[in-house]
Amino acid sequence: MSDTATNLVRRPIDGNVITASGRLIPQPPWIIPQDRATTIAYDQWLIDQSRSEAIETGEDWMVCRLAGLDAGFMDAALRHLLSDFLFGLPAPEFEARSRIGLLREE
Repeated sequence: MSDTATNLVRRPIDGNVITASGRLIPQPPWIIPQDRATTIAYDQWLIDQSRSEAIETGEDWMVCRLAGLDAGFMDAALRHLLSDFLFGLPAPEFEARSRIGLLREE
């Protein structure tokens, strides 16, 4: 057996990804290095999707944990917690696909 852990890449289908519970949610916005606004947008997506997941799955403890979170102040530990809650992985990877499908050349 290999000691190397692998990370299943989440592949968007029609602009959605599947959570660990089997729910379809919108694929996340992309994080662009050196652009803090894109990290904040991703963190807000993570908070919003985690809140929806918690409500849908009846995880009241997570609903309480998410109350009052500000995406502008999220740290790596909280990001990992929410990613693990949604996907069963603290640092999921997402395949690069357009929300509207492949771009066609004209």
